[in-house]
Amino acid sequence: MMIYEPILSIMATLEGFGGISYQLRVDFEKNTFASLEWRNKEVCQPFSDLRIVKPGNLEEFKREVYTLNIWNWKSFYCKKDGIILEGKYWSVKVKTKGKVYGSEGTECFPANWGQFCSAVEKLTGTPFR
Repeated sequence: MMIYEPILSIMATLEGFGGISYQLRVDFEKNTFASLEWRNKEVCQPFSDLRIVKPGNLEEFKREVYTLNIWNWKSFYCKKDGIILEGKYWSVKVKTKGKVYGSEGTECFPANWGQFCSAVEKLTGTPFR
């Protein structure tokens, strides 16, 4: 399926159970984005690793998102190995004028997940892995 409506917004979350978690919110109508990183209390690192980053270009990010066809991702990805107690949970929501496309998973990812993470990192200048 190809998407023909303009993308209005994207929200992506990557949560590390017991580790570092990330969230990205992009509003293409307002041409803004916000990136958040938080650490669970077990991951104590000094604040000295905080740095000033130069953000990327929203239009380039949007072009990359279109090439990834994330609206074709399955709604849920998971391993069939039973209950997962550690690892990463992720979710991505893409909003267009007529529909919201959502996908999520636990320790299992779409084939082009790495490309999506690289696009987010290029936009925000911060990790998203």
